[in-house]
Amino acid sequence: MVASFTPNVQLTEPARGDDVGTWDTPVNGNTTLLDLLLGGIATIPLNNSNVVLNAGQFQNKQITFNSTLTGSVTITFPTSFTKSYEIQHLCTGSSAFTITLETTATGGQVICCPPGEIIDVINDGTNLKYKNMGRVGTYWDYAGSSVPNWVTGCTVPPWLNCAAGTFSAGTYPMLAAILGGTTLPDTRGRTRFALDQGTGRNTSVVTGNTIFTGGGDQFLQSHSHANTATVNDPTHAHSAFVAAGLAAATGLAGSGNPQYGDTGGTTGGAATGITVTVNNAGAGGGGGQNLPPLLVHGLTLIRAA
Repeated sequence: MVASFTPNVQLTEPARGDDVGTWDTPVNGNTTLLDLLLGGIATIPLNNSNVVLNAGQFQNKQITFNSTLTGSVTITFPTSFTKSYEIQHLCTGSSAFTITLETTATGGQVICCPPGEIIDVINDGTNLKYKNMGRVGTYWDYAGSSVPNWVTGCTVPPWLNCAAGTFSAGTYPMLAAILGGTTLPDTRGRTRFALDQGTGRNTSVVTGNTIFTGGGDQFLQSHSHANTATVNDPTHAHSAFVAAGLAAATGLAGSGNPQYGDTGGTTGGAATGITVTVNNAGAGGGGGQNLPPLLVHGLTLIRAA
């Protein structure tokens, strides 16, 4: 009789009555395969040549790539051996070079390996997909100036740049459901705040209970300083500190405030009620920047699929 094999990892299934006196052959073969599936490590040096994995490589739990990349390479898995893998990218070389994982299936999804990391992937017989890469809708603050090549090299990029672009709800249905649409948030040059959730802590600047509402700017906002000087004895003068541009409107002269670009004027004015208002202009009006100490860290990406 002819033995059969399991559909996913090809374990031998002897037919009844087979292997009389030689039962150890299929049993030991299965035991060896299970040992590879549970704890085997295949190490494959790469340079610039593509690799089609053989049984001694794709049967392992972990596949490690090392050596120096001198070009981008593609690693091909079989469609007849479906399982999860731990993939470790230890290659050196330019970050412009990618390691792409695919199956022999036409039109299957491909993914790429992040340099210096161990990732979990799944071969489902057609596609290579990431496993345990984080929740859809979470953020990744990336200390780089552009989206990494290993992200953009995937058929379905797992992370998208938060730069107000649009995406396909068909490709990223869960992200579209979370965001309530297909427009990405715009985090460029902005700090992030959690939803106000009814506390009233940031509603004076933005609609704090509406997700992705933007507001604020980098300059001191336009505002006024009101000062009242009351003279109890009109027989002598009191000096009021006023901006030079305010003197003509109030009948007073002022020494000005050099901090805000005001100059000239004199003091004076004997009156029983003097109100002096200094108006500090906002953006571009000499108010100065209103930014806290900060660090420009790179990009913010959102987990998409």
